[in-house]
Amino acid sequence: MLFIQLNMKKQIPAHEQLPVHYVVWQSMPGGMESYVSYYTNEFYDQREMYIFSLRPVGNGLNERLDDHFQEGSDNNRQCYARYFRYCRKHRGELFHLMNSGPIILLLTLLAGVRNPVYHIHGTKYWKKWWHKIYLKTAWLLTSLFDVRFIANSQYSAGIFRREVLPVEPKVIYNGFDLTRFLEKRWLRARLRRMAFAGRLDPGKNVHLVIRLFEEIAGEMPELELHLAGIGKLRGALEQQARNSPYGDRIVFHGWVEDVAAFYQSVDLFVFLSAYESFGNVLPEALLTGLPILTSNIPVFEEIHGGEKGFCLGNPENYPEIRENFLKAVADYPELTHKAYAATERMKKLFDLEKHLKDIEKTYETV
Repeated sequence: MLFIQLNMKKQIPAHEQLPVHYVVWQSMPGGMESYVSYYTNEFYDQREMYIFSLRPVGNGLNERLDDHFQEGSDNNRQCYARYFRYCRKHRGELFHLMNSGPIILLLTLLAGVRNPVYHIHGTKYWKKWWHKIYLKTAWLLTSLFDVRFIANSQYSAGIFRREVLPVEPKVIYNGFDLTRFLEKRWLRARLRRMAFAGRLDPGKNVHLVIRLFEEIAGEMPELELHLAGIGKLRGALEQQARNSPYGDRIVFHGWVEDVAAFYQSVDLFVFLSAYESFGNVLPEALLTGLPILTSNIPVFEEIHGGEKGFCLGNPENYPEIRENFLKAVADYPELTHKAYAATERMKKLFDLEKHLKDIEKTYETV
């Protein structure tokens, strides 16, 4: 028995023993940062795991790693210096960077970390022309090193390849706990609760969701609008709701812990974001059979398979959005059947188990 146990231990590849360090901008749930919790739960028994939060907000991702958690600073110089020292100390280990930007990636490489994993989950790389000069230079310098790039969609991979570096990121779609959402799946028959879920931040166009609700609320006295999420614009959106003639039917839920139950409780999900590299909320909603209506970002078609009935158009063109919204609501039964049928596509593409296996294979290429 001892011989068998020793033999089994020898068969464990060396890469499984490497600690992994997750580098995030802020260690708060939301977007790809939330996946650190999934990775921790999956790989915790295989290797040591750490979180480095570039901005000091506390460990909001996984309390199991409280003893393996460090932070940077709100001051850029202090943040970079602290992070560089951290990388030097752990340079022989595995680093998984969550879209932290070229300066952080370059610091990681200059500190001696080899073959880091850089996880792309964004599509905006610079806002001003002078930002582009130094950020593009930093990206070009990173190309002198070996980096394994992962993108969360073909869309985000394409933008990175076209605007940043001529590389081919490996596409690993975001994964979801299918059971958690499928057990909430049902075929809607009547529109009574319209909803939004996500960050209440600029670019999400939540104010347009409120306007669309007002377009039909007068003729549908039972209709309610439920908004789940937190963000910079909550105060302004609450004021917009107070000014609405239907404000008493607009509910702000704040942060929702059980988002699957939230989707189960509503009948129509409207998401008019101006830019996304993926949009976790859409497959989550569709997995519960919830009808969705979205803006015209290409990645949304990548998720739902190009179903034209789900797309309202460009959020900068409100008349177009309004016209398509009214058409969709008028044919609500057909919309519900399309959403219910879309579940099969979601199950094949966005299984969390598949996502975790693909991430593990990426770690094994060190």
